[in-house]
Amino acid sequence: MSVRRVRKRDGREALFEKSKIASAVRSAQHAVGEHDPLFADEVADLVELALRRRYAWRGDAGAGKKQLYDGSPEADGAGLEAEAAAESVPEIEEIQDLVEVGLVELGRAAVAKAYILYRDRRKRVRDSLTIAADRERLDGQLRHLRVREARGTYPWSKGRIIAALVQEAELSREQAELVASRVEARVVAAELKRISTALIRELVDNELVAMGLSGALARQAPVAIPRYDLRELLGEGQRSPAARRAALDGEHEERQLDLLQVLGGEVMGRYALEDIFTEATVERHSTAALHLEDLRAPHLYLTQGIRCELFLRGSPGVQAAFDALDEIAAQLGSVSRGLVLENPAALLRGLAKPGRGDELESLGTWVSAAAAVARGTDRRLDFASPGPKALAFCGRLVRVLDELYGFDDSKPLPRLFLDRGELSVLLDSTADMRSVVSRLLERGALIPTWAPNGEQFLGPAGRRLPRELGSLGCGGAASLNLSRLARQAGPWREDLFLESLAHLVEEAVEALASLARFQRDTRAARPKELRGRVAYALTPVGLGEAMRMLGDGELRADQGSRILGLMSEAARRFSAKRGISVHLSPHFAGEACKRFAQESQEGQRTHQGLLFDSGHGAEDPVAGLARGYSRGYRLGALPGVVPGRAEAQLLATVPAGSWLPLQIDGPTDPSHQLEAQLEAWELFQEERNTIRQSVSGAVEIPPTAPFFQLDPSSSDSSPRVS
Repeated sequence: MSVRRVRKRDGREALFEKSKIASAVRSAQHAVGEHDPLFADEVADLVELALRRRYAWRGDAGAGKKQLYDGSPEADGAGLEAEAAAESVPEIEEIQDLVEVGLVELGRAAVAKAYILYRDRRKRVRDSLTIAADRERLDGQLRHLRVREARGTYPWSKGRIIAALVQEAELSREQAELVASRVEARVVAAELKRISTALIRELVDNELVAMGLSGALARQAPVAIPRYDLRELLGEGQRSPAARRAALDGEHEERQLDLLQVLGGEVMGRYALEDIFTEATVERHSTAALHLEDLRAPHLYLTQGIRCELFLRGSPGVQAAFDALDEIAAQLGSVSRGLVLENPAALLRGLAKPGRGDELESLGTWVSAAAAVARGTDRRLDFASPGPKALAFCGRLVRVLDELYGFDDSKPLPRLFLDRGELSVLLDSTADMRSVVSRLLERGALIPTWAPNGEQFLGPAGRRLPRELGSLGCGGAASLNLSRLARQAGPWREDLFLESLAHLVEEAVEALASLARFQRDTRAARPKELRGRVAYALTPVGLGEAMRMLGDGELRADQGSRILGLMSEAARRFSAKRGISVHLSPHFAGEACKRFAQESQEGQRTHQGLLFDSGHGAEDPVAGLARGYSRGYRLGALPGVVPGRAEAQLLATVPAGSWLPLQIDGPTDPSHQLEAQLEAWELFQEERNTIRQSVSGAVEIPPTAPFFQLDPSSSDSSPRVS
C-alpha cells in the first residue's frame, strides 16, 4: 500500500505528492548544472519505496482488515476507520532526510549538497518569519512591563541582560542571547507587570545553572548579605559576631567598628573567599586549619612601615610636626591595621629640643594627638628605630610613653620597637633608664627586636633589608593552627607533625600569593599608598599547646626550635618560587587564637586542661577557651625554668623577630619584680647568641658603630656613647 498522507511542521496533515519530491531534486540538479529528467523520478520512486517498507501493514492490522471487509456498509466504514488508525503518517522532515540519503547512495554528492543548502535556506526563512511573529507577540506583552531598581524604574530590555552577561559573566554573544531569551520567556509566562532587578538576577542564575554554566554564574553572582544576618547586625550592633571578629593587632581584642564598616567588611570577606582564593584555601580557612587575617579589607595592606622624613615639609619644628598629622591620617586609610613610623626623630626633634622646660609636654601632646588620629580611623600607630644620632630624643620618647601608659593604658597607644643594639645603648644612657624601660616592657609598650646584621625588624611592618629606604608593607598574614596538627599526629610523632606542617606552610604561602596577585590588580583602590616593597607574614598559633601534645604533657624548647626553623625555611623556599617574600611574625594572631580554640572545643572535644595548661596544673576549660590558644612564640610560665632561657633555645632558628612580654609567675624578690621582664630579655639575647654561635660558629654581635649619638647641638647631660 502506498503512503497517502504526510504531516507538516505545524502538525497539519496533507496528501503525499511524489511529484514534489521529483521537483525538488530537479531544482538541486539545475543548481549544479545537471540535466537528467529521469533521475529525479527515480529518486522519488526510491523514497516512496522506502516509506512503504518503513510503514508497511503489520500482520495483526491486515487480519483485522480482512475480517471487517465483508461487503456491508457498516463493515466498509469500520474497515476504513481501522485502516486510518493503523496507517502511520510520516513527517515532512523524515521524507527530506530520505531524499538526502538517496542522493548520496546514488552517487550524486553534488546534487545532495545543493539539496541540503536548499533545505537550510528554506529553514532560515521559516525561522525568521516565526521569530518575527514571536517577537511581535512578545513586544506586545512586554510593552507595559517595568523593571524596578534602586534609582527608579525603566522599560524591559533584553539587550541590557545580554550586555551584562557578556561583560560580567564573560559569555559569548550567542550564549548571552540564549540565556536572555529564556529569561524573557519566563517573564512573559508569569504575566508580570513589574519586576525587580534582583528577581531578574535570580532568573538569570537559574538559567545559567540549568545550562551548566557554573563558571559564568560564579563570575556574575552578586555578593550579598542575607536579610536575617542584616537584621541581626541592626539589632545587636557591636555585639554581633561580625563586629566581634574585628580585632586589633596586639593585646586589644575588639575594634570599635560602626555598622557600615561591619557591613562593608562582611561583603568584602565573602567576596575574598569566593573570588580571590582557591577552593583548597577556602576549605583550609573555613575548617580552621589556617586563618587568613583581616579579609574584611583584602585590597589593603595590613601594616606599613614609613620613614618619617617622607612626612616632613620644610625644616623640622612644632608646626611641621603637627601639619604632618593630616598626611599620617591619609596613610592610615591605606592600611587595615596600622602604621609603623620609622626614624621619628627626623619629624619630631623640633618638639623635644633640649633646654626647653615643656619639651616632654610638647612631644607628649603630639604623640597623644597621633594616637587619637589612629583610633579615629580604627588603626594603630607605632614607632620604630628613632634614628641615628638620636639618643636624647629616644630617651624623651620613652619617658613620654611611660607617662602616657601610666596615666591610661585602656586605649591603644603607640608602641616603640627598638633593635637590641639600640635598646642596649639606651639602657646605659641614664641612671634611671632601666626602671623606665622595665615598666614599658611589662606593659608591652616597648618591644625589643632582633634581626641579622644590617637588617631591622619593624614589628608588624616586617623586615627591612640593609640600605632599604622606601616604605615597607605587610600585605597579609596567615596564621597556622599548630595545635590541630599536633593532635592529628599524636604524642611522640614529631616526624609526622613536621611533614604535615610543611604541607600546611606551602598551602598558606599559596594563599598569600593569591592575595598578592589580587592586591597588585587593585592598586587603584589604594590611592594614598606610598610605593615600596611588600612582604607577607606567617604566624604560629597554639605553639605551646602543640609542643605539649607532641611531648605528652612535657614541653621541650629544642622541639619548638625545630618547628619554628622548619616554618621559617619552608616559608622562605615556597615564597621564593612564587615571587613573594614571606617571613615569620608573632604579631598577627588576635583573631585566629580564639577561633582555633573555639573550633577545637566545638569539634574534637579535646581535654582543654591539657591544651591550656599554664604550668600550674589543669586549667578550667571555660577559662582556657576564653583566653584562646597561645599566639606567636609564647610558651607560658614554665616551672623551674628561668624566664628567657627556654625562649632563647626556642627562637634560636628564627632569624628576626620581636620580644613580646613573658608570663612570669612565682615568688620574685619585690626589689627585682619590676625588672623581671628586662632581665628575661637580657638573658634571652645572651643565651640565644651563645646557641647560634655553637651551631654556626658565627656570633651575632650588635654593630660596633653607635646606634645613637647626641645631637651636635644638644646640651643634654646624658653621656655620649662611642
